[in-house]
Amino acid sequence: MAEKAMVVLNSLAGIQAGREAIVQEAGIPALVEAIEDGSVKAKEFAVFTLVHLSAHSLPNPALLVREGAIPPLVALSQNASLPAKHKAETLLGYLRESRHEASCSSP
Repeated sequence: MAEKAMVVLNSLAGIQAGREAIVQEAGIPALVEAIEDGSVKAKEFAVFTLVHLSAHSLPNPALLVREGAIPPLVALSQNASLPAKHKAETLLGYLRESRHEASCSSP
């Protein structure tokens, strides 16, 4: 059932209204939880969805950090299928970039 939910969230992330709904309805914690504890497929769909959100509309990438996404993303980048590894690395790159941009824009 969790895998099906991740597939639905991934599909919703393909449209603007879906991305907004995922963020507004606290979908980020559920996606992070799926990366931590889900099946292999659930982890893949969760990270694919988070990459899509981060690339298009995640208003605050620090939300992923607050939700504890970094440790499971690092683990996924080391121990997953090749597509999931690449997506986890991409997402970690987005998080690094946003942290770097935030530190550069601080007075």
